[in-house]
Amino acid sequence: MTTANGAGRLGELVGDVDAFSAGVWGVRAAVFRGVSVPALLSAQEIWDAFDYGLLVAPYFGVARDGVGAPAADITVTRRVQQKPRARYADAAGVRRWFAAGYTVGLRQPDHWHADIKGLVGALREELRADVRSSVFLTPPASDSDSSKGGARVRAEASHLFVLQVEGATRWSLGDQEHRTQLAPGDVLYLPPGHRHGVAAHEDGALYLALSVRQPGPRDLAEVALAGFLRSAPAEAIAGRHHYMSLEEKVSWLRRELTSYLAGQDVDGLVATAVGMHQRAGQA
Repeated sequence: MTTANGAGRLGELVGDVDAFSAGVWGVRAAVFRGVSVPALLSAQEIWDAFDYGLLVAPYFGVARDGVGAPAADITVTRRVQQKPRARYADAAGVRRWFAAGYTVGLRQPDHWHADIKGLVGALREELRADVRSSVFLTPPASDSDSSKGGARVRAEASHLFVLQVEGATRWSLGDQEHRTQLAPGDVLYLPPGHRHGVAAHEDGALYLALSVRQPGPRDLAEVALAGFLRSAPAEAIAGRHHYMSLEEKVSWLRRELTSYLAGQDVDGLVATAVGMHQRAGQA
């Protein structure tokens, strides 16, 4: 993690990076001010993306209380290079469901939105982690909207940053359901496993969620072992281990694996583990 005070894109979100790293990261929920956050994206840009007709499922979705709108209502089939291609966004259909109180979600908008791509790329380097982005555009609440009451509570396996871009959202945090409200420019950080729920306020809202997953011991072990099995000592013993006793094999493994791990470049090992996880999660 970057450790220079206020350095990098992380500093734009949380201010003093040293203080954040020492007392907040992985420990507790906290809210910061990210003055550049409202300039990242706008609701109009989202509707423009639908109108341009380039969004394809699963890069977008429309849902309410965990229930998605029927695919037939929000997608169309188009002819691309003389072939029918399904699951393109139907802008009119998405708008109808949004007007009915459904939230519009965009998965991995960093694949096509330049500013979000720049932010995600910078955070990947600073945090040495896989960073995934999602955008949520919530409609104004009606009198019967359940979001005016309690929020659906869940916990994430990854670190989570919520960047409030437009409107306001109300969050319940932790087992005690502490409530906090985010306004444009606010950044909410949640450590892995922290229970939370969100409800938009009456005028609707737009926020960007960044999920951050750093490699765990198992990830690093899998990368290291894969490299070891391709190493020269492992290749050399493949043809002669049949003549060794089990005790000799264990002794060889202990000696050669220890030597291999001692010579590993930590940055390279982490980068490989992060890259593998990124590729595994592509839409």
